[in-house]
Amino acid sequence: MRRTGKGRAAAALLLSFMVTLTACSGAADNTAGNASQAGTADQNGIVTLRVLVNETGTNWNTYPDSDIAKEIEKKVGVKIEYVEADANKMNVLLAGGDLPDIVRADPTQYGKQLIDGKLIIPMDDMLDKYGKDIEKTIPTVVDYSRDNWSEGQKKLYFLPPQIQADPSPIYPNLTIGPTMRWDYYKEAGTPPINSTDDLLNVLQQISAKHPTTEEGKKIYGVSMWQDWGLWPYIIPFTWITQQSAIGSSDLFAKPLGEHRLINVLTDENSNYWVAMDFYNKAYRMGLLDPDALTMKNNDYMAKATAGQFILGPATWAMGDYNAKYAKDGKGFMVLPVGKQAWSGGVRPVGWADKSYAISKSSKYPEKAMEFLNYIHSYEGARTLYSGIEGKNWNMENGKPQLTKETIDMKVNGGDAWERTGIALDQNLIGLGGSVIDPKTKTPVNLFSTEEAMAASSTTLEKDFSKHYGASYPGEVVSKMVQEGKLQDENTPLQNMTAEDIVKENTVVLPVLNDDLLKLETQLKELAARTAATMILSKTDEDFSANKQDAIAAFKAAGADQLTQFLTTEYSKALQTAGVKQ
Repeated sequence: MRRTGKGRAAAALLLSFMVTLTACSGAADNTAGNASQAGTADQNGIVTLRVLVNETGTNWNTYPDSDIAKEIEKKVGVKIEYVEADANKMNVLLAGGDLPDIVRADPTQYGKQLIDGKLIIPMDDMLDKYGKDIEKTIPTVVDYSRDNWSEGQKKLYFLPPQIQADPSPIYPNLTIGPTMRWDYYKEAGTPPINSTDDLLNVLQQISAKHPTTEEGKKIYGVSMWQDWGLWPYIIPFTWITQQSAIGSSDLFAKPLGEHRLINVLTDENSNYWVAMDFYNKAYRMGLLDPDALTMKNNDYMAKATAGQFILGPATWAMGDYNAKYAKDGKGFMVLPVGKQAWSGGVRPVGWADKSYAISKSSKYPEKAMEFLNYIHSYEGARTLYSGIEGKNWNMENGKPQLTKETIDMKVNGGDAWERTGIALDQNLIGLGGSVIDPKTKTPVNLFSTEEAMAASSTTLEKDFSKHYGASYPGEVVSKMVQEGKLQDENTPLQNMTAEDIVKENTVVLPVLNDDLLKLETQLKELAARTAATMILSKTDEDFSANKQDAIAAFKAAGADQLTQFLTTEYSKALQTAGVKQ
């Protein structure tokens, strides 16, 4: 009877997953209308700029009157409003052509369509008047963008955020990795986790002791969402595979410190297949949320906020739980386990997949340029990271210092902190937090100094740090990397010259032509459907057979063709950049 019941549940879950795929595809058509309109100006001349973001689940629109939003309005004369779009909605909006004022998207994925379709405009003629800070802070990125993201026009169409050319000397707190309820893990005795099986065993142990929340809601070991493509099957497992996503494709990853690409669908040891194994075992152990194959990000975040998960993929994915309860010592922390911490590295060209462009449809391109200039300035970056001068920090002896009230507010978290808007969306900040302002000789993120991180640690973070013999969570990682217990993105850089580091991190990745883009899309859709079948496999034997069938199906659908093209072109790109292979 038990096997029959589980089989029915699996069938229902699979059917629900297929319905969700169809529903997601159709939803874009119903939401493209008003979202495609550009911004407006009010009677006081304040311009509302609408920003199309190729993601869902952002928080910016939740706090339209935050302190940071008001400061942007004061400094630039604009209000910012997000227009969220998943891949389907993004394609609908691009096909329609009438876009919001600013587009945030990957130039390697959408650049050709945006530029050749004349949907965005070059910024070059506006730089001298409205982009003086950009010319000062990121001139090399401007040149790089002209050379690589302009479809051969040598014009400036895209500006990425989070630009940081030098490694940070200070380790920030981890935000991505096995993100577990620390209070539960500590209660369980902090058992060692050196594999995904170890992780599952810990989840089972905790789940048995904490089956429901205080409100009586079911607590699940793990879950995921389905409106970010293959993200749940790729990013969360770097801690154990040491493979990081590369470029705009979900289908390829690069091992830490190596110069080769892995097709995650056909390599049996890839993130994707490690994820399939993990989620299948979680399903068979009764740890997987039944909504995991149908849920969208917003629904996931709501469940996380309600405390219904033991494990997540990132601290920012766990809703508002930490904001509410970290002051009480309860909440989620990224565990420093496995092989690699999601930390370190450099970003000479920023987070390229979140690059900003100005829409041809905008009635206020100059204001859009002023806004992009502000977020790429030292002043703007410091404000977005650290708050407002005179309120959140003051100049003391020529150095900006956070106020005790601001530090206490961050520690206490909750709605009061969220409403400040400080670091609400780091994709909106042009410079990396460790970038040094030459005037003050301090990082633009005032919370990123060792003193500030220790002082602003929550009760939860202090308890976590104390357990590992550190004063703040980032120091835990720093010590473990120095001791050789963990690696991070800085590890391969240790024996490289500054010149080689820049070369390594500015390799121009291959761009797929229309036929290969279509093939990639088909493979992604096949991979999503395959995931449901794999995760709901009933036995080890079923899983093994389904895996071999799936890999054969991926190859039959053209996976090897895509691999051959990308690996060949990537090797050429490395050679062109002068990277030693």
